[in-house]
Amino acid sequence: MPRISRKSLENIVCHHMVQGINKENIFKTKEDKTKYLTLLRKYYSKFKVNMIAYCIMDNHVHLLMHTEKTQNISEFMRQVNSIYAMDYNRRKDRVGYVYRNRFKSVPIMTREQMYKCIKYIHMNPVKAGIVKDEAKYNYSSYNDYLNQTGFINEKVLEFVFSSSKNYIEKFQKIEYEDLNLEQESVNIKKIYENFLAREGIEASEMKKNKILLDKFIYYLNTNSYQYTKTEIAKLLHISRATFYRLMPH
Repeated sequence: MPRISRKSLENIVCHHMVQGINKENIFKTKEDKTKYLTLLRKYYSKFKVNMIAYCIMDNHVHLLMHTEKTQNISEFMRQVNSIYAMDYNRRKDRVGYVYRNRFKSVPIMTREQMYKCIKYIHMNPVKAGIVKDEAKYNYSSYNDYLNQTGFINEKVLEFVFSSSKNYIEKFQKIEYEDLNLEQESVNIKKIYENFLAREGIEASEMKKNKILLDKFIYYLNTNSYQYTKTEIAKLLHISRATFYRLMPH
């Protein structure tokens, strides 16, 4: 997720989605959901991440997070997901990948977008027909807002609503909009354009410059963008052999 100047929001706010490999139900049981939620609660403070909203569904998780540094979220997610994957494989007596190869991480630019994202996340189990009311679902932050518990403390409320007082009416009045976040994809070409603009360089400079390629790989890794070497080589319009020769070791 590139650093983008925000007029309406402070620091970094992003919607992050974790999916099971091949859309498998890696969070299907109560034990699965509880384990993942426990890990979120255990590590969010350590990595200086504020959890604005979350919802754990059977095959994916929505997380709306706020932090001062993009890397905080990357490190937080890496810690939580790696521990969960190892535990999941152990409990299910399986081996191999647990998550889809590519994380979905989308920057939230305005307060209006943030409100819509909060509502969308909490409405996930309602739209899926699991419950009829957001408050009936046990694995989202909806009730945390109503009771000011869990991740929702004064700091979060002041960031979201500018005050921790009399916020519930504002919270409950947020209107639902189908943002279709499950279908979001992070386009590698757009990421590349953001990187070039950030560095102030032309695409032609990347093709045979080992230092710039190193910086681009680091940029992808730091921001939790995961692409294959073939995809990156194709993006840069270079052969796989050239990419492997230039790639940092």
